[in-house]
Amino acid sequence: MGATGKGYLNKKLLRIQVGFLLTEGPGNSREIPFIFPRRVQVEDDLYLDSLTGNLVLTRTKEGILVQGTLRFSHTRECDRCLEEFQGCANVELAELFAYPPDAIKSVFSVDSKGEIDLAPLLREEVLIEDSYRAVCRDDCRGLSAETGFNLNDEIEAQAEADLEADHGGAIDPRLAVLRTLLK
Repeated sequence: MGATGKGYLNKKLLRIQVGFLLTEGPGNSREIPFIFPRRVQVEDDLYLDSLTGNLVLTRTKEGILVQGTLRFSHTRECDRCLEEFQGCANVELAELFAYPPDAIKSVFSVDSKGEIDLAPLLREEVLIEDSYRAVCRDDCRGLSAETGFNLNDEIEAQAEADLEADHGGAIDPRLAVLRTLLK
């Protein structure tokens, strides 16, 4: 259902029919579970490897209030060692989808078919969450300033230690050219 030949779920699955809530009075709500254990396309530039959680949709005078927490995972690049890793995070959603559409009340709205599209909202929240520092693990040692080796790899870390031992300590790469004057 919604899968394409590319191995991911289509972003159309992030569209929710809320017409039934629009016919009910303010204060009525429904809980919607989200369970996407497979890769899902949020936008052309964003894919999530999994997406789970619960959203509560509440009818208000202004439209549909979407509230809840979604947990997502996707492939990220470590800020220290530049290796890819599987990052997980939660996003808290609390957004009004205006009905009828009104740019003053909300940038998001219920469309003419009675649907809300969570993709733009989810994209914004994920990109904000991704803007925080990402490390593959708490003890990530990063890259060597002198050689560029990944210090998390045993062989490369040992080579870095041997190089430092040969030089009697770490040498600032900007000053390494001065070492030639000692010979």
